[in-house]
Amino acid sequence: MNELLTSPPPALDGDPFGTALIAVLLATVYGVMVACLHLLATRGRDRAELWRTLILIAPLIAMATVAVGSNLAAAFTLFGTLAIVRFRTRIRNPLDAVFVIFSVVIGLSTGNGNFVVAFVGTVVVGITILLLTSRGGRKDGSNGKLRITLSPSDAADDHWESVLSDLTIRHRVLGTEIDRNAATKVILLSTVNLEPETARTLITRLQEIPEIIKASHKIDLD
Repeated sequence: MNELLTSPPPALDGDPFGTALIAVLLATVYGVMVACLHLLATRGRDRAELWRTLILIAPLIAMATVAVGSNLAAAFTLFGTLAIVRFRTRIRNPLDAVFVIFSVVIGLSTGNGNFVVAFVGTVVVGITILLLTSRGGRKDGSNGKLRITLSPSDAADDHWESVLSDLTIRHRVLGTEIDRNAATKVILLSTVNLEPETARTLITRLQEIPEIIKASHKIDLD
């Protein structure tokens, strides 16, 4: 294992099949590691199944790098072709973009035979990501939107505000809508790091208030 990591990049002229096989296999292994790190770092929220993409990007980039080699014209052709490709799934979270770049760099490293860079980079960056995204043993919470409908439209806000205060829910009022014809008032709030059990308790408590005719909470998928 140590010889594999410390040996210089193998020449394609010597054993092109072995070189390509080692590069793609190692890229796949590291791609799986990146995907596992992504699942750990983004637990508790929708991940849009990005982990499959992360596993496949690394060996594909490694294949392209081995195929191009030191041919500058082929490299420009490759990147020109890749520029045509567009992500149909929008990457909403900056952390997801980090993992995509992570997988691409690993593919480039293994494709060039720089196994030490791939190994050390995976370890160092992986530990850094886990430290930055560690929740310290707390339960998973999610940001979301709380929608409260009150009737009549001039109902006081102190009742639902006291419920949020009792449950120590971090929130911010996003907007208020008053319908004079229906005699209702709709309040939209954002919640921060709200645990599922607390969300259920919140809705139950709000529905016990006579002035509230409807209360709902939706988790943000971003």
